[in-house]
Amino acid sequence: MATSFDHLIDAGFTGSTATQLAEANPAALRGVSAGDADKLAAAFGISRVDQLAGNRYFHAAAAITAAATGRPGHDPGPPPEWEDRFLAAPLAAYEARPDVFRIDFGPVYYRGRLDGTARLLVVGQDPSVNELLAHRNFVGQSGQRLQGFLAKLGITRSYLMLNTFLFSIFGQFGGDNAAMSANGPVSDYRNVLFDAAAGSNPLHAIVTVGSGARDAVDRWPGAAGVPRVHILHPAFPNVTSLLTDWNGALASLGVLVDPDDDGTVGVPYGAAFVPGDIAGIPRRDLPFGLPAWHGMGDHAVRSGDDVIEWHSSTV
Repeated sequence: MATSFDHLIDAGFTGSTATQLAEANPAALRGVSAGDADKLAAAFGISRVDQLAGNRYFHAAAAITAAATGRPGHDPGPPPEWEDRFLAAPLAAYEARPDVFRIDFGPVYYRGRLDGTARLLVVGQDPSVNELLAHRNFVGQSGQRLQGFLAKLGITRSYLMLNTFLFSIFGQFGGDNAAMSANGPVSDYRNVLFDAAAGSNPLHAIVTVGSGARDAVDRWPGAAGVPRVHILHPAFPNVTSLLTDWNGALASLGVLVDPDDDGTVGVPYGAAFVPGDIAGIPRRDLPFGLPAWHGMGDHAVRSGDDVIEWHSSTV
């Protein structure tokens, strides 16, 4: 019986299932000789096709190449180990409290690097409507202000953004949502993600954005030993106070985190935001096919609990 893999494998493996091929010696692949497979086993301990696909050295090479070339020019999604972590999310704990969380449009998990190259962990509070549409954190106007903040540090890509909550909350941080953040499955799972971020990346610092994020990181045992800098939320209403706070954070972070090789350290903020202080969300952070204008400006508004209005840049 022919399979869609037959053109990728040697004739002796024709008709094998995907599971059988994943467990096969790499010599099953067309163009890989038995001698090549022996060398893979000797050098990297690779004796199966699935081990070849998951090899950490190949992943490292791919991460370096992506940074050097800018390709792919979109977020390809979480690698298998992160997909498994996200699939383990305690969604039922959120869904059991529709009075606390807006659950209609599902969870939002991350934005940024999941390839082991993040030097800055940014922790926010919860996703809003622009984030729900992109399924990535910090995409709307607050995210674009935050992107400009990172740009002033010379950080263009070496960050990972996670949130206190996977779902949007009703109102502000406090009360029932704060209690769920402090204990139980929401807290336990979030700490698993934080531990994975710290364990698989060379973190130089953690930035907490807003009170909910600061509380979440304060409760995370794994934060010990990683420098932390707290900043006011980008939507803080007093802009002068916000930018004064952010200038202090830039000074603190500037001695902790080196710029990316394609980044340039910017000047501090003035008394108000100017156009150069706000940056669009890089396409490498967003799924393929998302309109080019999403992540530049504000295009979404909530219209009731179960309706989001999404407006193009021409509206």
